[in-house]
Amino acid sequence: MKIVHMADSHLGFSAYGRVDRLGRNQREEMIYRGFAETVEKIIKLAPDAVVHAGDVFHHVRPRIRPLVVFKQNLERLIEAGIPVIIISGNHDAPKSYAALSPFTLFEGMEGVHIAHHYLYERFELGGCQFHCIPFCLGPEDYLEEFQKMQKFRMENPSGRDVLVMHGLVEALWDRRLRTVGEHELKESFLKGDLSYIALGHYHGQAQVARNAWYSGSVEYFRFSEAKDDKGILLVDLDSGYVEQIPLMERYMIDPEPVDCVGLSSAEIEELLRRISAEVGIEGKIVRLRLRNLSREAYRSLSQKVIGELKGQALHLEILPEFRDDPASFETEPMDSRELPLEFKRFLEGEAAREGIPASIREEVISYGTDLMSRISERSRTESFDAPQ
Repeated sequence: MKIVHMADSHLGFSAYGRVDRLGRNQREEMIYRGFAETVEKIIKLAPDAVVHAGDVFHHVRPRIRPLVVFKQNLERLIEAGIPVIIISGNHDAPKSYAALSPFTLFEGMEGVHIAHHYLYERFELGGCQFHCIPFCLGPEDYLEEFQKMQKFRMENPSGRDVLVMHGLVEALWDRRLRTVGEHELKESFLKGDLSYIALGHYHGQAQVARNAWYSGSVEYFRFSEAKDDKGILLVDLDSGYVEQIPLMERYMIDPEPVDCVGLSSAEIEELLRRISAEVGIEGKIVRLRLRNLSREAYRSLSQKVIGELKGQALHLEILPEFRDDPASFETEPMDSRELPLEFKRFLEGEAAREGIPASIREEVISYGTDLMSRISERSRTESFDAPQ
């Protein structure tokens, strides 16, 4: 039996503000096209099943467009006779039992099997047991759900078993994305007696145990992924062989930083032109890092030159790195809907460190959380039903 393992499609992700002639975000449309091309590639590979290991959608409340795109491509797979197993990830799973999952819309579709209720679910296809542990509300919940799988396997031994989970294994925790609901998966989950373990969340393709892989995201989302080869995995459950299937040429470019010590603004402008021509920025997402830059030279850069370069790329980010800048790390863009929860956690952390006087602690947390909730709601209201 052969399966395709994919994950982290993040349908609905948008960025950079550029729109096409229909008013649609160009970055978002690029991701939809890439997803359709991925499905086309899968149909040509003709596997016995597809496993999507979480984060189908970028938002827990997707707009109509990503829902329709996903449904259309699901139907293409089903029409080709390829069943699909899906679990929810930290991006597309509600963070409370009271909220409704977007996957509710796809329940009951023939050939589509979805685990999204924070609980272990099992699906049998072609004599293989697919053990699915979707996003759980608490990191401690994964062990309980994993034990349910172990109990079932002890009572019902099978020749082929696939575990599907979403989260970051302990060995990769230093590469966490620092997003809401990012949970650590214990190394003990990587059972050696399973036929295969399909993991989602980490955006790079990586083998983390003999039988356990991250398929990686099918698109580029942050510059830390710029050197990754994006693709899917074709897995032969009988032999254990895993083939990495490339999907696209790299369109996110992040060259090594350029040392600008002692350079004038004119020299830096010429340097930017030369590097842009060498890497080919037309229609691509590019970051150019300028190290040891003079603040005066940076302030004097010609906005005309910068504008011309930015006009060539889908997105061009010029990142100055001054000697006296503190170290920073890259994080994933946050959904405004998660802002109140994250702000509350920040305030509670400050209170615990006695950064907020005890006499006004509760009032500050309550007021701040309410303010962020209103800001988040206003942001969603203003952008709701944007051009589809």
